[in-house]
Formats: sequence, C-alpha cells, structure tokens
Amino acid sequence: MENSETLWIEQLRDFGDSEALSKLIMKYRPMIDNTIRQYFVSSYDRDDWYQEARIVCHDSCIKFDGSQGSKFGSFFKMKFKHRVVDLVRYSNSAKRKINGMTESLDDIDESHMIMQSPKDSIEYCDHIQQVTLGMTLKELTALQYTLGKFSIEEACDLAKVDRRSLLIITYRCKKMIKKKSDNLVYE
Repeated sequence: MENSETLWIEQLRDFGDSEALSKLIMKYRPMIDNTIRQYFVSSYDRDDWYQEARIVCHDSCIKFDGSQGSKFGSFFKMKFKHRVVDLVRYSNSAKRKINGMTESLDDIDESHMIMQSPKDSIEYCDHIQQVTLGMTLKELTALQYTLGKFSIEEACDLAKVDRRSLLIITYRCKKMIKKKSDNLVYE
C-alpha cells in the first residue's frame, strides 16, 4: 500500500495526474471526514470541504519529502488541519462576524425601505383585503399577529395552535400576500 501511495505522490508531483489525486483523497477520506466533523465554517458545505482537501493534498504532494522517514499521511493530516483552523479563524474574525448577522432581503419588510405613494398604499390595502377574503380564521389571526394586533401568546390562544404552527401559518400568509402582489405587478 505504501508503494502505491508513493507512486501516486510522484505521479501528481511530476505529471499533475488528477487520477492520482483522486486516489489519495479516497485513501484519506476517513481522516478528511473526521477533521471536518470537528469544525464549522458557516458558508462551507461538504463539497467545499473536499475542494479544500484536494488543494491541500496537491500542495502536500508537491512539498512532501519522505527521504527522512516521515509519512505522507501524517504530513497531509497536519497541513489539512492547519488549513481548516485557518478557515475557522478567518470566518470568525471580527471583520467577518457581521456577515453572520445579515438578513435575507426576502425577510425584510419592504415598507421600511421605500416610501410609498398614497395611491400605492390604497392599492396595497385593497390587495390585502382581496387576499384576506380567502383566508381561514387561523390565517387571519396569524396575519393580525404579524401586523402587531396580537401578541404571539394571544394569537396562539385565538387560533388554538402552538407557536410553531402559528409561525408556519404566518409564513404561509406572507407568501400568499407576496404571490398576490407579484401577480398585480404583472397584470
């Protein structure tokens, strides 16, 4: 097994053989999986982690010198762990912490972002009135909670649902209103 690993390292180093890189990644997959389970970087998924592992493995093959009895697996593991720690440190730096506090534009109440004309406000009220005609009592209660008329506890009691269900219903109401307003834009 050691000879095939040495052959793969030489093929990668001398010829840039991507198949040799794939074989090395497969061999060290358990080590890679174990390392990535220990750390969390907010914007990284499994494919991103494996891309980092490929980059580090390639770099390790180029820099590895086994003439003094060192093992490639230990060298690769050390370099990969250092790279992962660097990524965690980078994502947790003070400059980037604000990225974790961002909010999706879909979740922002657009009425706070732009000033509406009175005509737009009237059309929007008519639009909401049309949407509410088809709503159930639970949906109407959830909408009133969203508009601030009820607290979450009052809305749950009136709708006879738990918090999670009320939030799901609230989301559904917002979606219905958004869908109807999108239809008005294109009419």
